[in-house]
Amino acid sequence: MCYRGAGRHADRHGGVAGMASRRHRGGRMSELFAFDSSALVPGDAFEQYRQLYAQGADVEPLASPFFARVRSWRLDRYLLFAREFGGVRHYRSERIARDGFDHFVLHHVVSGELHGGRFGAPKTIKAGQTLVLDTREPMESGADAVQLITVSLAREAMRAAVGDVDGLHGHCISARHGALLTSVLRALVQQVADLAPAAHAAITRTLVDLLSVAINPVGSTARSDFYRQEHVRRHTVRRLVDAHIADASFSVQHILAATGMSRAALYRLFEPQGGVARFIQMCRLDQLRKRLDDRGCDRQSLAELAPTLGFSSESHAGRLFKQAFGISPGAYRTASGRGTQVSSVAMMVRLWDSALAEIM
Repeated sequence: MCYRGAGRHADRHGGVAGMASRRHRGGRMSELFAFDSSALVPGDAFEQYRQLYAQGADVEPLASPFFARVRSWRLDRYLLFAREFGGVRHYRSERIARDGFDHFVLHHVVSGELHGGRFGAPKTIKAGQTLVLDTREPMESGADAVQLITVSLAREAMRAAVGDVDGLHGHCISARHGALLTSVLRALVQQVADLAPAAHAAITRTLVDLLSVAINPVGSTARSDFYRQEHVRRHTVRRLVDAHIADASFSVQHILAATGMSRAALYRLFEPQGGVARFIQMCRLDQLRKRLDDRGCDRQSLAELAPTLGFSSESHAGRLFKQAFGISPGAYRTASGRGTQVSSVAMMVRLWDSALAEIM
């Protein structure tokens, strides 16, 4: 299976996925995966789409004709999708407990209408509006024909934007209140292929700020200010770790000395990520993933990359990478490196799972 830059649904709907696909392929960042039902045998298209989403949602056909085009990118603590689909409904109900998802999803409607929200009580989300969903809660979304920009966002980033996230599930951001946020999202979909990895954290901070304005147009609360400060501290530590990524001895002591934080405050800050040591390890793994994914990167072997990222050996890096992302570094590079198009739903699912692991 390959993603075609234009197809009958691109001509018919002319959506954000189509606009992004017309950009050149020479950017620094490759896609996470891409799916296009028009590239498939009609009888197989829905079943392959259902398999693609099976890890996170149940999918059922509607009376209207089915089509789907999806392009996706992994950035800093969020995933970005340009999507067009119709004749399909996605829902999460009984599977909530076993999935263990813990992030938020934003669906911005570019054109058409999305019927989504709380499971069993969907709203009609019109063009210009944005639906907010909490993956801890039962939900659904479907359409006869819709173009979306979807963002999967870490819970800590949503807390940084709004503070108290209780009651956000099913919230609809109006076109007026969300205008700045959605303008950036639309531009981001068109420019994402050209973004250097170093720009990702800055874009995340911008999206957090604009999401705060969209949901709390009258101003942030004391609680959101507290979470915003924690969010900034995490980014500060992340930049510190990245600056010393090649130093295998880099530890908690170095962070304490550089930031002036107390040990208790530092441990509390990274408790949701499994502790400071685990966070440092994930920073190393994320840098390895970016090196494997970056189209502008020389084709260094894993043996060459491992010591530059603080791993003790090639086997050490490979073992930790597969434990974290469910795929070996070699298989990941084959699937996503240097413009290679993902050719199977099974590989798309593995890449998607590895990406979700970073925002849980």
